[in-house]
Amino acid sequence: MQDRIAELERANERLSGQVAALKSERDGIARELTQTRSQLQALDGVADERQLLESCQRCEDLIENMNDIIYTTSREGIILSVSRAMERVMGFDPEEVVGTHYGKWFSADVFPSLQELRTAGLNGQRTSSQVAMNDKEGNEHCVEISVGPLMVAGRIVGTQGIVRDVTGQKKAEEEVRELQRQIEFILGATRTGLDIIDGDFNLRYVDPAWQKSYGPYEGRKCYEYFRGRDSICSGCGIPRAFEEKQIVISDEILPKEGNRPIQVTTIPFQAESGEWLVAELNADIAERKQLERRLRESEERYRAVVENAGEAIAIVDEQGVFRFMNSTAGRRLGGAPANFVGKSMWELFPREIADRQMGHIRSVIRTGKGRNSVSLSYVGGEMRWYNTTVEVLKSSEREITAALVIARDIHELKQAQDELEAHRERVIRAEQLASLGTLSATLAHELTQPLTVVRLSIQNVLKDVEGTSCWPVVSEDLTNVLAEISHVTAIVDRFRGFARRTSEKAVKEVVLSAVARRVIQLLEESAQKARIRLEAHGLEGLPPIYTHAKDIEQLFFALMENAIQAADGSKKRSLRIVGARQDDRVELQFTDTCGGIAPENLDRIFEPFFTTKPPGEGTGLGLCIVQRIVSQMGGELRVDSRWAKGTTFSIVLPIERK
Repeated sequence: MQDRIAELERANERLSGQVAALKSERDGIARELTQTRSQLQALDGVADERQLLESCQRCEDLIENMNDIIYTTSREGIILSVSRAMERVMGFDPEEVVGTHYGKWFSADVFPSLQELRTAGLNGQRTSSQVAMNDKEGNEHCVEISVGPLMVAGRIVGTQGIVRDVTGQKKAEEEVRELQRQIEFILGATRTGLDIIDGDFNLRYVDPAWQKSYGPYEGRKCYEYFRGRDSICSGCGIPRAFEEKQIVISDEILPKEGNRPIQVTTIPFQAESGEWLVAELNADIAERKQLERRLRESEERYRAVVENAGEAIAIVDEQGVFRFMNSTAGRRLGGAPANFVGKSMWELFPREIADRQMGHIRSVIRTGKGRNSVSLSYVGGEMRWYNTTVEVLKSSEREITAALVIARDIHELKQAQDELEAHRERVIRAEQLASLGTLSATLAHELTQPLTVVRLSIQNVLKDVEGTSCWPVVSEDLTNVLAEISHVTAIVDRFRGFARRTSEKAVKEVVLSAVARRVIQLLEESAQKARIRLEAHGLEGLPPIYTHAKDIEQLFFALMENAIQAADGSKKRSLRIVGARQDDRVELQFTDTCGGIAPENLDRIFEPFFTTKPPGEGTGLGLCIVQRIVSQMGGELRVDSRWAKGTTFSIVLPIERK
């Protein structure tokens, strides 16, 4: 409770300081304006026009740099001028304000008050009022408006005003009032007592609340009055407070109230007569003691749960040192927790695994955001799969001090999942063979025969024209046709092997910038026809990622081709690819200006075979394939589209293949 009171008192002091600073700033500006007016009046008799202009310029600069908004209006309420503070405080450019009616900038409910101010100003009076005013962002400000007459040649031609933003001041005043209410509530809600004692332990004062329970205090010793003793209490803080002239805090009990526990704060002070006395503030801590008991019980239950958990649980600081480890973690490392606490991550794990795990831990400590990962780790002399959760560990002051690591052994589960995935792939391959095998063989057979006839016929023609006076261009054209037929035959052969099982995809280092350049070159001609510019930025500085090269190439190709097909060629469009690194991941953004995706289609774009293109111009598989590639890599895929504007596909991929 004392800590809370002290905190509230410090907050009260800060708020009082803020209010004083605001008043000081206002008084300083007033003094500067007064000084400037005096200087201008003194210049009435100065013949030097340059000095007069400089003084006027200083006055204008002062007004323009004031935090208060200075403005003038005509008799009809049209704003004639306004200082630059209008833009700094409210966000409105003075040029858009000048020439408008002053009522435009206030809500209808405060307009009557403003009318009264303006009427008084036109009558030669200066009045002020506090009203609400919204800035350009729609945020409400409390402003104090002071309005007076605008005089020209001794005649009132309008009004002049000063608008001061007092939002911070009002907030500070409200916080001070709220602070006072909180202090009053706390003091009223807690059972406290105050007494004053001299050097001979005589009671000089006891507050009325205590006297109701303990009776009159005059002529009695404190230890007899409160404790029913005939000598000084053991551990009493009064002698020490007198000796050291410092505050002493101790815990005691009141036997007369059923051994109620209290915390006694003994404060030495010197009276006006020069006599040293102590003031004792006695706060009821029965609830605190009960909470401490519950906390101990909770800690015991927590320790029992942690020690008997099936997961390995540890606390690791930012330097990689283990500060705590439960029994499960110790057993998996081959010993008791005491054997490993105090050692670093690199002393217990191979460097590669320690570096990776510490990268996750430091990222969590730095960002304050927990993370979960599935990876291989070398524990107990073997490589095993673990599902590792890393969360921040905070002190009582809510400061991040370390990371809580919970690792669950999922080796058998991961093996089962891998086997299931492989089985699913085999089932998919079998379905492909069942549905396309016959079609592939039939088409290949039907196409091979006519292609063979054409190829042989051309070869015969080439043989017949050899040695004749036939134009060389004929032979060249026939040779080119023969080459293209060979190309078609190769395509048919690949189609024939569609149902065959391919080898496993190789995981290797993939340079994203090289993939982007290659795909841009492939699609350059079609992009030019669609009048769309393809460009990549920030990819050169990205680290290579470890995955299937063809998957990444297919991902880039599908998203670029999707943008090209969305461009209608009616005007120039663009597709901008931007890359950035995020700890152990990379983020790619494909942003186009090709008109965006209709809201009713946004939820269906990843469905297989869904397309908005005319029949024969799209398969509806491009984005579906992109989603599957990103998912298989353990990445994230998001889409943000503005209809009639453009679309951004954001892809986050791990640098290392999980």
